[in-house]
Formats: sequence, structure tokens, C-alpha cells
Amino acid sequence: MMYYVLKRLLFIIPTLIGLSIFAFILMSVLPQTLLEAQFINPNSTLSISVQLHDAAVQLGLNYPKPVQYFFYINGLLHGNFGFMNTSFYSGPVLTGIEEFFPNTVQLVVISLIVSLLIAIPLGTYIGNNPGSLADHAGRIFTLTGFAMPAFWLGLMLQILFGKGILGLPISVFPISGIVSSSAVPNPLPPWLHSPNSSVLLSTPTHMILIDALIHGDFTLAYSALLHLVLPVATLSYALIAGIIRFMRAGIVDASRQEFVKTARAKGVPEKLVLKRHIRKNGLTSTITVVGLLLADLLGGVVLVETVFQYPGMGLLSVNAALYFQIYGVMGTTIVFGFILMVVILLTDIAYAYIDPRIRYE
Repeated sequence: MMYYVLKRLLFIIPTLIGLSIFAFILMSVLPQTLLEAQFINPNSTLSISVQLHDAAVQLGLNYPKPVQYFFYINGLLHGNFGFMNTSFYSGPVLTGIEEFFPNTVQLVVISLIVSLLIAIPLGTYIGNNPGSLADHAGRIFTLTGFAMPAFWLGLMLQILFGKGILGLPISVFPISGIVSSSAVPNPLPPWLHSPNSSVLLSTPTHMILIDALIHGDFTLAYSALLHLVLPVATLSYALIAGIIRFMRAGIVDASRQEFVKTARAKGVPEKLVLKRHIRKNGLTSTITVVGLLLADLLGGVVLVETVFQYPGMGLLSVNAALYFQIYGVMGTTIVFGFILMVVILLTDIAYAYIDPRIRYE
């Protein structure tokens, strides 16, 4: 197993190189002036022509394409992902990723935990009672979860809980942002800062919920928690549906195995059979699917953050695309690709841990 993990970790290197080549090809088809324009500072004392010349030299745009690629890789290895300038964020792309990526991690991790806590018990119960009313209701729920786009569900939740269908004078849950302005202390403490009117950043983790708890501001932490409810619900729905569907199939298949029939014939209590034999074996196929669903989750988080204006890396990449900030798009794409490779590796490790029969060459 250790050999397999080491081999997979080493395999990440050529995969990242392939991803960087793909990103470079996309950049190469763009006009050279668009790439150079990312490095123009309107407040600089240098003329625009001088700045464009300096940018061309820095990017190696006067050299053949293979040489330009090594300029690009050299910049990535030295933490130079380029610059971006939008109303949401302006500055080095890597700094933006460092500031907003923790919010995306917070959103994805909470959604995953909520999904597993709900889906595994429900999938186990439904799979253990095939043909029941709960089984039919579960099928409707899972089919709806697969068919419903995340951005549409987010919009419906905003309408339902934000002075919409419920007809309440106030929103049940916040429908945008990361915290309510009324919960933000004035003046801002040293661990909080606001680079612009739409973004509030915190230290040391850059996750405002965690940072507020660390610094004892429970009002701000409660507000941050409320702002997570609808985005988490939107992201979790499809994930819960997928896990339930495959968990049910795994439970039904495991229940028909000979070792389960033997355990029951020996008089092993049904709860013990379900816990030690059926559910554990039913999880083996589900683990693999969770890895694939997490890949969809990373794609869904971009849309969900945009719908709820949640300041994470997904919203950062969307703003970069809307403002034609190619370095912002490429930087976030590379980071998302790396995360996906790590998730797939962790999925394979978990699969082998759940099923000791698995052996990797």
C-alpha cells in the first residue's frame, strides 16, 4: 500500500505537467496584447509602451512557443501565477488563491460531512428495506438530485427562504455574502480587514467562521454559520442523492452474499450482521463513487459561490473570466486540477482500507 501511495504521488508530477501544457496552449491562442495588458499599471510613471515591452520580456513572448512555456513554468515554480484586476479582487493571483481558497475548503468540507452523515444511514436503511415506502421515496429523491442543476436549486432556495414563497418580513437564512454587515464589529479588529466593500477577510485561517471562534467573536461566528446554510444545502443535495443511490445498491448486493446468509443461519443478531457484514461491504462501491461525486462538487462550488456571492476560489475564477483575466482563470484551474488528483488518491486509499482484499500493484 505504501508503494502504491508513493507511486501515485509521483504520478501527480507528470499529470500537473500535462495540465500546465494544456493551460499554456489555451493561453497561447489568445492575442499577445491581452496577455501583456495584465501587467499594465495605469498609475505607473512608465508609459504604456514601456510597460508592454517589459511584460513581453518577463513572459518571454519574443521567443518561440516552447521557450515561452519554460518561462511560464519558471513563473509557476516561483509562485508567480500572474496578476488580475477585477472589482472582486485585484493583485497577484497566488495571493488571491491563498485568501479565498480556505472559504471554498470550508464550504466543501462541511458539505461533505453533512452529506455523509445523512446519506450513509439513509442509504443503509433504504437498502435494507427494498420495495418499502422509504425505498420508493429515496428513488424519487435521488433522481431529482441527479436531474436538478446546482445553480437552479440555489436560486430556488434563495426565493424560498429569502422573503419569497414563505412571505416572511425577513429572510429565514441569508441568501448572499459571508456575514451580515450588522454582525461586523466597528471599527474592525486587527484580525479582520476589508480590501473592498464586498469582501471581508480574516486571519489566521482566512475562514471567518473559524477565526471568529478563535478570537471569541461568537456573534460574527453565528452570522458566518447562518450564511453557510443555503450554500451547503445546495452543494449537499446532489451529493446526498448520489451516495444514497449507490449505498442502496451496495447494501442490496451485500445482503445477497453467501457470507451474510451464513451469518444469519448461525444466529448472529441482525444488527450485528448489518453493521459488520452488510454495511461495510456496501461501502466499498460507495467510496469510489464519492470520489467521482467530489469531482462534480468542485465544479458545482464555482456555480454555487457565484449564485450566493460567497467569496471563495470559485467566485474568484468566475470574476477572472468575466473580466478577461486569463492568469486568474489559469491559476485557479491548475489549483482545482491538483485538488482533484489528491481527492482521487485519497479515495483509492480509503477504498483499500475499507476492503482489505484490494491489492495495488
